[in-house]
Amino acid sequence: MTRVTLDDIRRAAEQRYGDFDIALPDGATVTLRSPLRMSAEDRGLLGDIEQLAAAGDTEAITEALKIAAKTPEQGRRLLDAIGGDLAMAAVLFEQWAQAVSVGESSASAS
Repeated sequence: MTRVTLDDIRRAAEQRYGDFDIALPDGATVTLRSPLRMSAEDRGLLGDIEQLAAAGDTEAITEALKIAAKTPEQGRRLLDAIGGDLAMAAVLFEQWAQAVSVGESSASAS
């Protein structure tokens, strides 16, 4: 009989659906959460925003990054560090979305 602990399950969940960390130039780290770790409300907002981003709404990308950030302060710090560069925001969004997609391992950028 196989026996696992909740700690085993927690480690597996973290490995498979873990956060996406971004190292900022000042040495701080911003954490973007996996959608599976967000509230249902945030997941719904994120889904709506992802549709807008796919349709070419560049402002939607920065909104998605703010929602994905672990805290509002981290979201602000990330957007400040990006400095309005929508190309950087788009690349970051793509990397985060790929890293946290369900069924794939998440990678840490730090």
